Amino acid sequence: MKLSLRVRLIGTLVGAILVFFIVSALAARSTMSNDLSRLGRKDVQSGSLGFNGYWEQKRDQVRLLTQQVALQEAIRKNVGARQSKSLETTLSSVARNAGLSFLTIVDRDGKVLARANGAGVGTVLASPYVKRALIGESVNTAAQLPLSELTPEALAPQVAADIKAADGSVVGHIERGLALVSAAPISDTNERTIGAVYGGVVINHYYDIVDQASRALGGKSALILDNAIVASTISRADGTRLVDAPVTTGMAEVKAGKSFTGVDTQAGVAYLAQIDPILNDRNDVVAARWYGVPLAQFNDIQNHTVQSLLLWGLIGLAIALAFAIPVVETVSRAIARRSKQVSESAKELAVIVVGTEVSGDHVAQTKAAVERQGELLMTMATAGPPSAGDGGVATTTGVANSILAASELNAEILGDVVVIDMLAQEMNARMQHAVTRVNELTDVARGLDELVSGGSSA
Repeated sequence: MKLSLRVRLIGTLVGAILVFFIVSALAARSTMSNDLSRLGRKDVQSGSLGFNGYWEQKRDQVRLLTQQVALQEAIRKNVGARQSKSLETTLSSVARNAGLSFLTIVDRDGKVLARANGAGVGTVLASPYVKRALIGESVNTAAQLPLSELTPEALAPQVAADIKAADGSVVGHIERGLALVSAAPISDTNERTIGAVYGGVVINHYYDIVDQASRALGGKSALILDNAIVASTISRADGTRLVDAPVTTGMAEVKAGKSFTGVDTQAGVAYLAQIDPILNDRNDVVAARWYGVPLAQFNDIQNHTVQSLLLWGLIGLAIALAFAIPVVETVSRAIARRSKQVSESAKELAVIVVGTEVSGDHVAQTKAAVERQGELLMTMATAGPPSAGDGGVATTTGVANSILAASELNAEILGDVVVIDMLAQEMNARMQHAVTRVNELTDVARGLDELVSGGSSA
């Protein structure tokens, strides 16, 4: 079954638009994927930088608090007088109000004078940061604290934990604490160091920093110690926080002091994440910050954009067809009219050709009649003389002369007829060519009709 011109034109238009939008959608998806990847990396890097700001803010807060304690006149007097009970009361109040995990004062020998939690008075605090403070150096840094230091502060339960894989199996154990610590010397009125104050925040299962970062930045935040997440805003499938879970992606780069940006899957969700090393004040890597944005967000943006493109493409197709169909209909009708005119002209030309062919037949008939007349005259001219007297001779001579004249005239007519015959033959050849052209025009008219209607004409 042949398709009409209308169907072909509209089908071609629809096909061209669909191909255009399919190619556009694929190109847009590819381009958008690359653009979103670059945008996502910038977004994650920006978020990671913001996360670092909250980390530094907390570190500065710890430093400021310890220095304020070290400079308080009451503290200096109580240290000089070794008033442990009074010091303990002050330290407990400061630690509780400031959100510090521990706050401790030692004497010039490094022995504990007072702790915010009231334990271990008189024991030596074996901390390198306290030793540095006792020689007059103020310290503010990120650190890994051993259980031996955290146990007297009653912080061992907060730190000790099993590292569990996604299937629940235990793959390791955490026995150190990630902390922001600060130590400052305490001086008497003569500026002699008489002790030191040492305080900090243990990050394991401490969510203040990661919560602030996620609320402000919108992504997910986590802190990593020894290839394990010790605090995060990442959620498991059951809604609980992802903590004490292993991290392997990018950790080799981080331990070498470099940042990693790439895809990391946590709790079954793929994130575009950046992991930055956390350095202590000696530029050693002690931990890592993790900030990520779910890849689904970028995929949703990409899919939504492509769907919108296709939807508007279909709307554009409908609008294009609304304008194209009347145009196609007008063109089809114009071609149909031209087809009819060609067909009628072919018929008229055929009639003329037939009439010309009949005229040629008349010329042939005239030629045949003249030839018969000539034969008759020649017969009369060659007949014998009559038997009458002289009058008969004269008459015979006159008839003979007339016959000869008629014969000459007949020869001239025959010459003209020959010319007419030659012209007739030439015209007949031209008429045959015209017949061929008529047939061609008829075929053209039939083809135009079939093109427009899509059917076959008889």
